[in-house]
Amino acid sequence: MDIEFHYYITYIIACRAGFKPEDARIIAYSSQYTDDNDTIYRIHEGHPDEYANYISQTMDIFNPQKEYMRIYPVFHFMPGTLTEITGDSAWRRDGKFHIMNTIPDNLNSRQLLQAALYSRNLYSIGIATHMYADTFAHQNFVGFNEGFNEMKGLFEGLIPNIGHADAKHKPDEPDLIWEDERLIPSISQIDNKKRFLEAARCIYEKYIRYLNAPDDSNNFITLIDEAIGPYYGNEEDRIDRYKALIGNNFIEYDKKQWFKEAIDFVNTEIPYSGGGYNVPISETEWIWRGNYKETDWYKFQESVKAYQWLAMDTVIGPIFEKMEFKGV
Repeated sequence: MDIEFHYYITYIIACRAGFKPEDARIIAYSSQYTDDNDTIYRIHEGHPDEYANYISQTMDIFNPQKEYMRIYPVFHFMPGTLTEITGDSAWRRDGKFHIMNTIPDNLNSRQLLQAALYSRNLYSIGIATHMYADTFAHQNFVGFNEGFNEMKGLFEGLIPNIGHADAKHKPDEPDLIWEDERLIPSISQIDNKKRFLEAARCIYEKYIRYLNAPDDSNNFITLIDEAIGPYYGNEEDRIDRYKALIGNNFIEYDKKQWFKEAIDFVNTEIPYSGGGYNVPISETEWIWRGNYKETDWYKFQESVKAYQWLAMDTVIGPIFEKMEFKGV
């Protein structure tokens, strides 16, 4: 999924479930920022209070495998349990199954989302919601370089078979119908709208149970259905409809906002000696603005760390042990 679901539709779900407007925005921003948090920063580098964040996304699919195996399965391709990976939705024409296969609404993803809700940490709720929503869009792909992901087509053999790279953006578009030729014919036609509506319904139901709010699922799903609109529609029109559902409290997403509110920089000149010349050059040093522990960026980063530790300890680590995988 992309920003349409992770920010706009998640924003709608949180508002309609009963979260306060600012809380709904924090959840939605955290959900989308999980995709945009792809740079490691070192704040006050070299000082006793140096701080480094964890990334929750990397666009460099040519990174060493151990790097992205800490990211993709944890945040974007949460595997199902042993029982679920052999379920009806995972049957392939080649008869293969994979212990790391992403299964929609799987038990592991539900437990991690529930843990985030129990924590009452809005940033953790957004991060776990992102992961949970992706189990619907990314189903039947695994989050590392594996032939299980391979699809025949224009890019076959040209890029690593990581996640849905071979399918490009097809799994993430809410109004698309496409063919996953790896699956048996009876389930190979993929209707993204149905997947996205089911993801929205499941998240909405979990939110209202958490808030002990009235259940208006049928009306809610009708609204999301109408907002997504026709198949092969116009993205700008969809976004306008999403904004209308959020209402007057809607705030546009700016992926740099939280970072800029928390962090400043200074340029320090350092001497450079090369080729017989001494040339002063500028180096950027990142520094905090004010009381950084109260900023959204810091709270999000701490939540990323806590979520990753929990997911690795309870789900991904035990699976790697079964695989006798020592890479991370």
